[in-house]
Amino acid sequence: MNKLFATDLDGTLINNNEIRSNDRQAILKLQNKGNLVVVSTGRPYNAIQMLKDQYKIYANYFVLLNGALIMDSTGSKIKQEIIEKEVIEKILYQVNDGNIDISVESGFKTYILTDCNNLPYPNKIKVNSIQEIDDDLSLISLHMPNKEKAEIEELKNEINNKYGDKIIAYRNDIYIDIVPIGCSKGNGVEYLANQELIKSENLYTIGDSWNDISMFNITPNSFTFNHVEEELKKHTRYIVNSVSHCIEDYIL
Repeated sequence: MNKLFATDLDGTLINNNEIRSNDRQAILKLQNKGNLVVVSTGRPYNAIQMLKDQYKIYANYFVLLNGALIMDSTGSKIKQEIIEKEVIEKILYQVNDGNIDISVESGFKTYILTDCNNLPYPNKIKVNSIQEIDDDLSLISLHMPNKEKAEIEELKNEINNKYGDKIIAYRNDIYIDIVPIGCSKGNGVEYLANQELIKSENLYTIGDSWNDISMFNITPNSFTFNHVEEELKKHTRYIVNSVSHCIEDYIL
């Protein structure tokens, strides 16, 4: 029976803006044995091209924007959910205190609303307001490098309490990612597993942050790392040192 391996990117497969050779080789070996690899990330499609171009990693599927956008290996869109522009404007009005880097994502273009350059993505466009954007939008990104994690967590909860009928906000370390209600990495990966007739016992997920919990919850084979927040470890079954450790010792 084929297996499906879903991996987060930043802090999991990508560290210090690069992919370690051992991790890359393990993913290629996994695919060569007929298994499926899903990249599950908060990044948009315009920010994952380096996987193919630089590392020659060709994932079978992509769960992007924390589940708001799902694409196949050819770059064809499988499904996408949208946040209403009116809701985006209300949220940004609430959070724009001058100390938050704000961007929004269509899935294919990144629109920057503040003077920030924290996202290593191509196709970034500076705009002054949401009204300048013609695209449908699927994710709001709030970057808060000068705030404590407890403060970020509190803001995330406030957003969910106020707008939870329209969106869901996840904390990803010092980021808050906001996507349409019902979207999550876990829902996206589970959708693909069902399409491929992969049972939960043959599904493996790995990540390093709170937006990965939804992936941990859909399988008995969930993984995170020794260095993550202690509370997060409680949501996974296995603790590993790297992606290659996970693949070589638990999947192959």
